[in-house]
This record gives sequence, C-alpha cells and structure tokens, in this order.
Amino acid sequence: MSRRQDGDRTELDGLSLEAAVDDVADSADRETIRETLAIVSDEGTVRRAAVDDALANASKIVTTAETRAELAAGKLNDVRETAAPVSDLAPVEARLDRFETRVESVQERTTTLGEHLQGIVDDRDESGLYELAVEIRRLTATANAVQRDADDIQLELDSVEAWLETPDRRVEALTEDIDAVGESLGEIEATVETLSADGTDIGTEPAVAWAAASIQHRVAALLIADLRAELTALREWADREDTEQPSAVEPQLDELTTRRDRVGQRLADVADPAWRTRFGDRLGSFEDELEDVELPVEWADLEETIQRYRPDPDGD
Repeated sequence: MSRRQDGDRTELDGLSLEAAVDDVADSADRETIRETLAIVSDEGTVRRAAVDDALANASKIVTTAETRAELAAGKLNDVRETAAPVSDLAPVEARLDRFETRVESVQERTTTLGEHLQGIVDDRDESGLYELAVEIRRLTATANAVQRDADDIQLELDSVEAWLETPDRRVEALTEDIDAVGESLGEIEATVETLSADGTDIGTEPAVAWAAASIQHRVAALLIADLRAELTALREWADREDTEQPSAVEPQLDELTTRRDRVGQRLADVADPAWRTRFGDRLGSFEDELEDVELPVEWADLEETIQRYRPDPDGD
C-alpha cells in the first residue's frame, strides 16, 4: 500500500517527482499524475513550499478569466448600443438575447472560480500535496476554459457588430444559411436515392435511415420558415435605413421550398408500410413538438429536441 493510501498525506514533501509518482500511482495514469505533481514541484522535487507559487500562478489565470469575462460583458453592452435603433426586430433581439445568456453563464463561472480558489487556499494546510495539485490543476483548466469562452464571445460579437452595421453582411449571412439548408436537403435526397435502389449502401438499417431523413425533412421546413421571417425583418430594416432591398433572396427561398416539397414526396413514396408502423408515433410526436416552436428559432433548444427523436442507428 502506498504512503498516500496509508493516510499520511505529508510524506510526498521532499520526494523526487518520479518517487512521488510511484507513491501515488498504483494502477492510475502515471503521466497524468506526473503532470499534476509537477505543479507542486521545484526542480524535480515535490515540495510543500512550491504550493505558494502554484497558487499564485492559478490566481493569475483566474484573474485573467475574470477580466476576459468583464470584457465580453462590456463588448455586449457596446453591441447593444449599436443595435438600439433596430433592437425591436426579432433577428436582432434573438441574437443579443443569446449572447446575454452566454455572458451571464461566463460571469457565473468566474464567480465559481473565485470560490474554488479560496477553498483551496483555506484547505491548503490540511490537504496533501497531491490533493492540492489536483485541485489547482482542475481550477486552472476550468479558468482557461472560461477565458476561451469569453474570448470566443468577444470575437463572435465583432461579427454581430459587422452584421448590424453592414447591409451586405446581413444578406451574406442569410445566404449562407440558405446554402446550409440546401446542403441538408441534399443529404435527404442522397438518402432517398439509396433507399429507392435497395438500401444496402445506406450505412444503417433502411427504416432508421428513412425515419432520420423524415425528421431532417421536417426540420428543413422550420429552417425555411425561420429564414423567411429573417428576410421580412431585413426588408423592414432596409426601409428604415433607406438601403437596397435584399431582392435576390426570396427566389432562393422559393427554390428551397420547391425542392423540399419534391424530396418530401419522394420520402413518402419510398416508405415501406412497416417503417411507418415502427416510427409513426415518434414522427408524429416530433411534429407536435415543432408546432410549438416560435420564430426566430432557438437553435440550441431545437437541436436538443432533434436528438431526442432522432432514431439510434443501432436500434429504435
């Protein structure tokens, strides 16, 4: 039994890093343990005196995360000011609300970081070196993740600001979304083609592939409706700013609608009655849930719903 398991948590102090790894490791991941103990090591020796430097470094990382979270919140405030004249338009409001939720989440996580750091400081004299190293490593990993998320928010808000300030960018973003729906319809069309042959190359059970494509087909209708609602908002926006109307977009949406109707009919034609019996209730329930979805679509919630109803390739 290792000294750590024996209950004496102070004996790692003064051991070489490799000897400390031997003391802790047993059957665990030695490399992870080595990296963890290195946090409380000095020149290859595990030392309790190294905890001060480790905590100081962790404190700096936590402070950086807190600063980045504050910058993200400040950036959101700036973008809200930019958006003020059109904040009543649904696509604008929805975008800003999503960022509000993300910023609040990052800020809450920074509060937790501070509490975690203080807890480590309060318990440092009673905790063993390995336990301290584990907690410091967890803290810094979490702080780095918070910093990355806060930085991502700032970068994405830069894009939103450009979207707010540039009519061409708004049309470009809408066109990109139209292209994405077109790619989704292309996937459904490919599935139908395979099912229309013999289904042997579908990569999963034909019934499951058909049900998944049916869900994707229904989602495409919601996507197109969402895009049409955004187009309506962009038209009103153009009227307010007396800028050029996004006239080229509607024909693209009409083509998507026609294409979706066409592949929907093919999905219906290729369906085996047994597939409908097997998945009919699931598809009906999914349809009912989508009826309650409001525009603009909250995509994180929709994806959650899709995952709940999408059939498992290995079963129902």
